[in-house]
Formats: sequence, C-alpha cells, structure tokens
Amino acid sequence: MVSIPLLKRFPIFEGLTDDELKRIAGLCRVEDYEVGMLIYKEGEVANDLYVVVDGKVALEMEVRLWPNAPPTQVTIDILTRGEVFGKAALMEPHIRTLSPRCVEKAKVIAIDGSKLHHLLDTTPHVGYKVMRGIAGTIASRLTNTRKKLLDFLGGEELAQEYTPEEATLIRRVHYFIDFRWIAVVALAAAALFAKHILRIGIPLMPVFVIVAIIALYNLFFWFKARELARESASSIIIPKARSSVLLQSVIDLVALAALIHFTGGVENPFIFLSVLHIIIVSVLLSYKTAYQVATVALCLLCSLAVLEYVGLIPHIHLEGFIAQELYRHKLYLAAILSALTGTLYASTYVTTSIAGELRKRQREVVSLKDRCLIDVKALEEVNKKLVELDRLRAHFLAIASHDLKAPLAAVQSYLQVILGGFTGEVNDEQRDMLERSNVRIEELIKLINDLLDATRIEAGQIVQEMEETSLAEVVGDALENVRSSAEEKGLGLLAEVPEGLPQIMASPRRLVQVLTNLLNNAVQFTPSGGRITLRLRGLDEYIQVEVMDTGIGISPEDMPKIFEEFYRGKDVETRGAGLGLAIARKIVEAHGGKIWAESPYPESEKGSKLTLTLPKKKPEAPG
Repeated sequence: MVSIPLLKRFPIFEGLTDDELKRIAGLCRVEDYEVGMLIYKEGEVANDLYVVVDGKVALEMEVRLWPNAPPTQVTIDILTRGEVFGKAALMEPHIRTLSPRCVEKAKVIAIDGSKLHHLLDTTPHVGYKVMRGIAGTIASRLTNTRKKLLDFLGGEELAQEYTPEEATLIRRVHYFIDFRWIAVVALAAAALFAKHILRIGIPLMPVFVIVAIIALYNLFFWFKARELARESASSIIIPKARSSVLLQSVIDLVALAALIHFTGGVENPFIFLSVLHIIIVSVLLSYKTAYQVATVALCLLCSLAVLEYVGLIPHIHLEGFIAQELYRHKLYLAAILSALTGTLYASTYVTTSIAGELRKRQREVVSLKDRCLIDVKALEEVNKKLVELDRLRAHFLAIASHDLKAPLAAVQSYLQVILGGFTGEVNDEQRDMLERSNVRIEELIKLINDLLDATRIEAGQIVQEMEETSLAEVVGDALENVRSSAEEKGLGLLAEVPEGLPQIMASPRRLVQVLTNLLNNAVQFTPSGGRITLRLRGLDEYIQVEVMDTGIGISPEDMPKIFEEFYRGKDVETRGAGLGLAIARKIVEAHGGKIWAESPYPESEKGSKLTLTLPKKKPEAPG
C-alpha cells in the first residue's frame, strides 16, 4: 500500500479526497526497475495501470522494416514523473499495445486494474475524477503525437486533412520534381566541364537538347503536382500521384537512355546512375510497379548496348575519356550489363521492402489515431454520464431529504403540542411513548440534515459562506451545545484557547457543526467520570484544533474507515447513519484543512484524539 501524500502528487488523482485516495492506495503497490528492464510486453493481457513516480520510461512498438525481417523495437514516446501508461487494464479488450522499457532507473506505482475498475463502477464520483485524469493524459499524448506528425509531414498537408500516407506521397512527388531541377543544372554544368576543362569530346548540342526537354516536361509535371495538392477528393489522390510518378519515371528513363547514348553509351560509367532513379521510384510506387520500372530501365539500356554493338545506331565515342571500341568487347558488355541487372533489381527489392513497411506503419498510425480519438470520445461520454449520475444523486438526496423533512417536522410539532398539554391531559405511559417518538423523529431529522449537508458540501457552497471568524467564539458555541449532556454523564469539559489567535476566513456555522459533532462523539463514548478537552494551537500557517477524551477509544480495525460515509464502528453500539465524521471531514477539507484521528494518543494511555487544521488564509474556490 502506498501513502496518500504520494498519490496526491499525480494529476490522475487530482480532486480526490483523502478517504477516496485511501481506497485507491489499498489497490496500489510500488515497483522498482533497473535501466533497460521491460515492465511488460506488447500483446500481453493488461492487468495493471501504471503511474511513473521517478525516472523515465520509453513506450516501444515492435516493427519489421521489411518482409521477413527480424522485429525491431521503435520508441513511440518517453514518459516522465506523473504520466500514466497501461490504460488497457481499464478498457476492452485488455491487451497491451506497447512495451514500456526503463531508459533510467525507474519507480512506478502499479494499480490492480480489475479492482480499480470495480471501485470506479461502484463509486461514480470517484470514477469521474479518475477517468477525467486519464482522459487528460491521453489528450496530452495525442497533442504531442499530432505535433510530431506535423513536424514530420508538414503542416500544410495535415491542414488539408490528408492521411499521413497521402501527405507523404504528395511531398515526395514535389521532392522528385525538385531533384529533377537539380539534375538539369548538374547535367548542363557537367557537360560544359567535361568539354572545356577535361577536353573530352562530348557533343554539347544533343546533350543540351535533352536537358531542355527534361526541363520542359519537368515544368509541366510541376504544374500538375500543384493541382494534385489542391485535390479535394481524398480517394483519388494516391492513384493520381502514383500515375504521375510512373509517367515521369518512364519519360526520365527514355531521356536517360538518350543522354547515355550521346555520352559514350555503355562505355559511360555513369550508366549506373539509373540505380539512383530506380531507388526513388521504388520509394514512391508499389512493389509490382517498381519492378516493372526497373525492367523498363534494364530493357532500354540493354537495347542501347545491343543496337550500338550491332551497328544499327551509331556509337558516339568520347575522345580522351575511354579507349575506343570498348563497347564492342563482348566480355566487357556482359560484365557491365550483368552488374547493372543485379544492382537494379537488388536496389528495387531493398527499397520497396523498406518503403512498403513504412507505408504500412503510416496506415497503422492513422488507425491508431482514429482508435485513440474513439477512446477519447468514449471517455468523454463516460465522464458526462458520471457527472450526470453524480448530479442526479445529489439532486435526489436533496429533493428526497426535503420532502421527508417537511412531514417529519410537522409530526414533531404535533407531538410537542400534545406533550405540552394543549390537547388535553396525557398520562405517564402516553407521555413516555410520545417522548420516545419525539426522540426518534429528532434523530431522523438529524439524519436528513446530514444528507442535505453531504450534497451541499460536495457542491462547494462552503467557500461562499466564509467570513472573518473568531475560533474562540466558535469553540464557545460548540461547548455550550454539549455542556448539558456532558454534565448529565458527570464528564469534565475543558477548553484551552490561547490568547491572540488571529481570525480566519471560515464558515462559523459549519465549524460549530464540526466541533459539536466531535464533542458529541466524545461525550457518547466516554464513561462517567471521564474528561474531554478541546485545545487550540497556533502554528505558522495553520490553527490546529484538538478534541481529546478518555473514553473507550477507536479500534485499529475501525481507524482507517471512520471518515467514510455511512460507516459505523463494529465493536460499539452507535446511533445514527455514520455520516457525522464524513461530513466533518468534508467541511474541514472545504476550508483547505485536514482532519485525522489517533487512538490512543501521546497525552493519554486511553481514549481518542481528533485533530483538524485550518489555514489562516482563505482557501481557493474549487474548479
């Protein structure tokens, strides 16, 4: 079991009372992990929800970079103190989708998922607060994911509401066109450098004509790419983009074949630059299409070599660069074409495998994003229902209590009229029965008042009642409320109020209610001849109020539960619904203070001590 102060440090438990946190703490355990250790594995059944206490935890996903490749762990996110993971423990189908690995020595809180789920179901207001905290962490994580996608894909494509695959393809089509502009300038510059600096006999006119043709069709495709980016029908973006890339690739290969022909044919070692083109195409097109384009490139270059070899087209020799007649050397041709064939197909295989796996992961990102959005919407709906249930509960209690209180008050009035003798003489037996009935009605009215108080306190109305309050006056009023009952039992009633205590911002009526309740409990459970002490102590930021008695005390079994609603001790006979201390706790916490019990306590070997603290400054209004 973890401590309540530790749980209060985390946003997921924000807004929970000490009593609610105590119930959650009973479901928790602290676990320590060394660097590199896995907390659980992707695909396992989710049993626990986790909160990072210290250290850093990486959320990893298993991917395969190409078909039949060994799995590789990819880091999706890094979690730090206060962040939550393992929410699958609370949601169907309870299967882990990521693997958390410690990148630093880490301490985490593990919360039993099934027991937490039951607790949230049985206490809707606690469920609302916890699920609100979880929804906040998911929303924050989705915001970070969206930011990463924006950084990776660029804001323009996502602003058009493209999928990551569509956005990436559009950007790469633009890259393809931009690369071709660079190639146009590089080819023209290389031709001039070879002709005038290296003194290689390269024919400039055909080369410049081919470069000009490349520039013209690249300009055409640039305009087409801009039209594609403005396409509104999402379903046709990918087919159109791939058709455009395929057409550009075929035209590029024809232009490359013509360029190689005019720059030495198969003798030109730059023939292997065709591999670079195939790599680019393999990234943009499907497996089948990439292999088809590679085959087209190979056919064009082999045809060029064969046609020059047999003399059907003239061979243009580059004087001063390569030995003459090399293009007619059979062994050289076979070696060059074999190497080219292997390089082209190997490059196509590797590139299409990687690109295909990346496209698959892009689709998974879209699916995961949609699923997360669905989860968030479901959480929002659950939260709305929980809020509505909590509102209906408070409304029902308020209405039911009011409707019950009115007739009971009328009955009590009639009883008092009868007991007063205004309706005629009442014999002793009748008086005894009427007095007992009056006591029972008073108890019912007190219970109804407690129920009304519970709903009003939860609604946060106490802060609105606060004013400058003297605790000395509050103590005096509370003591007067219990003085007669204490004297009847022969109990000593003492008050220790130091002089000079400052006034605080509080609801005096509510504080009198709290102290009267604590004093009444002390009177009830202290035998005759005992002593009850109410003591005030001024601290730096708080004023501490202590109610001590020499009664029967509180059993260790009851101690953790005495501030729960409707709880009554098992070892003693008590009257009431068990709301008094629960309401006292809510009133104190609404003032920004704390309340706790000790039994026995240092000042006495028996009895119990209830202590509460009240801040000297006004607490902030909730929410």
